[in-house]
Amino acid sequence: MDTVVDLIATIVAVLGLLAALGYAGYLGMISSVAARRPGTADYGRGEKKRLPAAGGLVLGALVALLLTSAAAVPVDLLALLAGGGIGLVSAAQLQAARRRLANPPRGY
Repeated sequence: MDTVVDLIATIVAVLGLLAALGYAGYLGMISSVAARRPGTADYGRGEKKRLPAAGGLVLGALVALLLTSAAAVPVDLLALLAGGGIGLVSAAQLQAARRRLANPPRGY
């Protein structure tokens, strides 16, 4: 039973880490492109403001992955909840960033 819970927690934590890295990478890519294209500097500044939050999500996902190395089931369950939550938040923020890029507010 311990091995199964540990395996599931590890998979969820890795998926949460991948989602957080994807969100941070997307923001970095958008900021980089906005810095090079004329007329998009304001949009790039808006996305750069979200980079610390994306970094926090990556850090949280790394902590969740680190928690999966414990041999106790309660710690694995905590890692499962943390990794899953971070993955869901990262995916939602990535979708919101894509929506902002597709439909920028007036003034950009």
